[in-house]
Amino acid sequence: MDPIPKHADERGFLIEFLREDEQFLNFIGQIYLATFRPGDVRGNHYHNHKTEVFTVVKGKMKFLLQHISGGEIREVVIDSNMETLDRIVVEPGYAHTFINTGGEEAILLAWGDQTHDHSGPDQHHFVIQK
Repeated sequence: MDPIPKHADERGFLIEFLREDEQFLNFIGQIYLATFRPGDVRGNHYHNHKTEVFTVVKGKMKFLLQHISGGEIREVVIDSNMETLDRIVVEPGYAHTFINTGGEEAILLAWGDQTHDHSGPDQHHFVIQK
């Protein structure tokens, strides 16, 4: 067994399930999940280089997406109780915010095409204003 670091704070936790730098896999990036308590908000940032793909595997969440140059705000709701789940692709330059809109803990599953560098992340604060 290999331990998986758990990054926890008042919003819940995030684990980096698979990372390309683990040497036993042949893929790019990392797969991770994050938990959200009811009403919790995460994100409020964009990346210059990273592409990410998200879905909700437990609970109900609202995603807000907007290009950092402005323009239309896209709002998507994913409810894990639906028969099919949507997958959200977020390209570089798009701000993204996640909100748990359900009454239970939500779990977000994600893939990023780059591993997260905790010492110098490609992550820039940006709050989407509705």
